[in-house]
Amino acid sequence: MSQPITILIGPDSVDPDRPKFQGSQAMFKLAEKDGPRKTVFSMIPNKEYYKNKKLNNELEGQFSHVPGGKYKGSWLNNKKDGFGTQTYTSGAVYSGEWSKGKRHGKGTYYTKTPKGLSQTYAGDWLGGQRSGIGVSTTAKGRYEGGFEADVRSGHGKMTYADGSVYEGEWKGGGREGMGVLSLPNDDKYVGMFRDDMKDGPGRFEYASTGKVYAGEWRDDSPVCGEFMPNPKGAGDGRETFNLPELSLVDPQKVLGRAVAEARQEKAETMRPGTAKFGEADMAEIRAGFEAAAGSEDTVLVKDLEAAISSLGINLASGVLDTVLEKIGAEEDDDISYPEFVDIVVVCASGI
Repeated sequence: MSQPITILIGPDSVDPDRPKFQGSQAMFKLAEKDGPRKTVFSMIPNKEYYKNKKLNNELEGQFSHVPGGKYKGSWLNNKKDGFGTQTYTSGAVYSGEWSKGKRHGKGTYYTKTPKGLSQTYAGDWLGGQRSGIGVSTTAKGRYEGGFEADVRSGHGKMTYADGSVYEGEWKGGGREGMGVLSLPNDDKYVGMFRDDMKDGPGRFEYASTGKVYAGEWRDDSPVCGEFMPNPKGAGDGRETFNLPELSLVDPQKVLGRAVAEARQEKAETMRPGTAKFGEADMAEIRAGFEAAAGSEDTVLVKDLEAAISSLGINLASGVLDTVLEKIGAEEDDDISYPEFVDIVVVCASGI
């Protein structure tokens, strides 16, 4: 008569020749990922399988799931945490720090190309997004600087594929604020940007002619300003010719008026609720400025309140002081006509 088979359940079995059976809780405990692990593979739904199943096509040799990405590294409470390397189904690879299952800390991201892996970003990550300081390389060029919420933000330098270089402020992925754009032909723009375009006060240096345009820009185009010789150089020696000399009775006054009107028009589009002045209003503002300026074409900061009040604008308590504090103006500083219009707009709008 054969001997009965004895099955020991759980970890108490010490005989390696005897089968071990464990309860579901013990199995789940062993499956938990915590600490350093070898490569862990994932499975993803097979789209082709479910497509054929829906169409009642032949399914022989097909599986509902296929291999997906793989991860090798540290875990904490079943989530990637610490240092690890993730290979995605697209062939892209991330190698770096993780927290709670997301890229977090220092890390490098590579994309798959016909020639192999190509580094597209190296730097700081926060909650799965590029955030902090990093270096990004794409077909458009190479960017070194700040990131926030996965886009360029803060100060940074972009070297474009055509050889152009921009260094300055960024916001929401585009050039925004003060910056310097150097072009391959040695032309250079120094000034303000908005929505990734030249917008606001700025100067453009033309290397070929040795001239400089300084004035207002809007949507990448000059609006009003003046051309002048560039003190840094006289151009590249190309042949030039002289035009008949033209002059204005008061060029600075004409330019100041044009700049002020351009800024006022721009302010209306940028901030809802900004006070809007028509031609008659602008003429009245100009007259009030000239009365306060006297023989000079500037008004002292200490005379601003009287000049603005003469226009019939009721200044709310502390508004003018707040504006002057923000621009760092002192009592004996001079205010030009364009600056005067900017201040009047803010005071009249109560913003």
